[in-house]
Amino acid sequence: MGRAKDSLKHQIRTAALTGITDSDSLRAYKRACDAFSVWGKEQGITGLQEVSQDVLQRYADYLASRPEEYTAATIHAKLAPVCKAAGVSMAEIRKPKRTAGRIQRGRSATKTGRGEREAGQDRFRRLVELQQCVGIRRAELSRLTGGDLIEDEHGGMYIHVRRGKGGKEQLQFIIPDDRETVRRIFDGIGPDDRVFMAEEMRNHINLHGLRASHARACYSYYNDMIAKNPAASEALRAALLRRWDNGHAELQKRDTGRYRAARRAFCEAMTNSPYLLRGENRQKAIRLGLPTEYNRLALMAVSVFHLSHWRLDVTVTNYLIQ
Repeated sequence: MGRAKDSLKHQIRTAALTGITDSDSLRAYKRACDAFSVWGKEQGITGLQEVSQDVLQRYADYLASRPEEYTAATIHAKLAPVCKAAGVSMAEIRKPKRTAGRIQRGRSATKTGRGEREAGQDRFRRLVELQQCVGIRRAELSRLTGGDLIEDEHGGMYIHVRRGKGGKEQLQFIIPDDRETVRRIFDGIGPDDRVFMAEEMRNHINLHGLRASHARACYSYYNDMIAKNPAASEALRAALLRRWDNGHAELQKRDTGRYRAARRAFCEAMTNSPYLLRGENRQKAIRLGLPTEYNRLALMAVSVFHLSHWRLDVTVTNYLIQ
């Protein structure tokens, strides 16, 4: 009998949990890894090296065949950690699409009136203004310190999110029109001092709604930039690839073949061919008077530099048509 550390469950957990520090994400990832391990053992899979794209596709098909148990969102959540462990891009796996009409929101959805009133109050003005320029999550806003504003020698400005979703570190790019506002809000705050006091964070403001609005503004920025200066496309694509390479250095060391395949899929995802909405997403966009097609490169820039999702479908469904 093999030792516990040689088990499929242990191998998948170890690979999937690398770099994850957020407690909620850790629990969710462990559950997803364990569920796959149970299914994998039934299929005769004994080690992580056997978890190929084909195996993951079979698992996705198995989950999708049981719609009474697994929604599209649940299937995505169950696949993501295992794909990470195996070094397989989620984009390579066919699975049910999440649609905007089925997404449920948290506190702001149930207390809209109070949140709208608070968004217009002076005591929350700095919070609202920064969120309109940065578009990060509530917990990330609450942890910001004066030292998290970064300006480089090339004129770029970033917000350093030390512990984002899944415990990941990220640099949030600030588009030119928003930089003066961000500087003003950070002005005078010590490197280790919180940008927002605890009482400023106690509110029912729809911060996700502001994050979505910010994503739409950023998409317009990149789309206009590409339209006005086609040469900007290559510079933007190069910047995205640098960010991708930096974030996948461990995969490159662990499995060169999977690294190359995932990198190729990423490059294909940000081609200039239109990203077309279909089904419920298309219907909702038409109903709201929003576009039904998007530039893929501009979309990827928003997804990577501003939302840290790396997924075009998530960017469109959760932000651009909300």
